[in-house]
Amino acid sequence: MATFDSLVKEILPYVPGCPETLVKSNLRAATIEFCEKSKAFVKDLDPITTASGTYEYDFDQPIGTSVHSILWAIYDGDDLDPISPRSLELNFPDWRDRSSMPKVYLQKDADKFWLIPIPNSTLANAIQLSVALKPTRTASTISTAFSSDYRDGILYGTLYRLLRMPSRAWSDMYASADYLGLFNQQIAEAELRARGGDLGVRRLVKYRGVGLTKRKRYKKYGMELDY
Repeated sequence: MATFDSLVKEILPYVPGCPETLVKSNLRAATIEFCEKSKAFVKDLDPITTASGTYEYDFDQPIGTSVHSILWAIYDGDDLDPISPRSLELNFPDWRDRSSMPKVYLQKDADKFWLIPIPNSTLANAIQLSVALKPTRTASTISTAFSSDYRDGILYGTLYRLLRMPSRAWSDMYASADYLGLFNQQIAEAELRARGGDLGVRRLVKYRGVGLTKRKRYKKYGMELDY
């Protein structure tokens, strides 16, 4: 696992005087935003055993993460369809009194999901889930593979958050807007990659690690990092 602390040193040269604790908290917040918008932090969870008469189940996600959304779900070899709370009540008004083979799932929150109709049998490893994860608000680490694959996006997101802070020694609204553009571009590419649609998106802004191009680099934050 990679730590957010390990990324702090890559941000500090661009925000002189910024406390490391503030950098770390914004690294975490930027990572969460990146994960939510791109759904690129994908994990196939361990199979879950159903119990007859039980409709609510817990996710078994890695420590330090929460489930942002279910990407697909399978029950005993058959695909389950997602359903919203309103559609559930409209289409299955008596679902609390029905038990059968589940047809749909409802993600209740970041920790639990429901199966409807209520399972009428106990089946070992009946549920298979693929989910999009994100770090929790108290996480200190992130998957090494994820942080390596999407490192630039995480750093761009952190810089746009820090530079937009008003009345700080490192404040720079114009640079913040540029980093936001880079951040959103990285999110779009990560979303394509996560959906299997990475067909070689043309990069509109060339860069070397964190830092704007020579054409757009600001004097105050003009130092390139040497990797």
